[in-house]
Amino acid sequence: MQINAAVMRSLAIMAVIAFTVCTASEEKKVSPCCVAVSRAAVDEPIIDFKFQAKSLPCVRAIIFVTAEKQYCIDPRQSWAREKINELVQRRKNSTMTPTSVSPRLTATISQYSTDSN
Repeated sequence: MQINAAVMRSLAIMAVIAFTVCTASEEKKVSPCCVAVSRAAVDEPIIDFKFQAKSLPCVRAIIFVTAEKQYCIDPRQSWAREKINELVQRRKNSTMTPTSVSPRLTATISQYSTDSN
């Protein structure tokens, strides 16, 4: 009988530890998408960008990538559209393959930035 009680206590302690570990790891998870956007200009050098469509909880955003992190930016910001055009020009002038820049990208930028959230 005492062995059963000891096993039950051990199982209960392991369950509490497992629950604590799972709960702690949940708190550290970062949303895989932008759930809010900023209108502030990015001060760091931007090395890439991507578009994010609205699909709740994700919001419509331009994601600017720097060496340090990613920034979720409101696509209606004129400085953001200018930065995208600058990055596209940089891609065109680099040694990248012609297929790396879509010919429809400029139209996409304009449509994306004028659509409502």
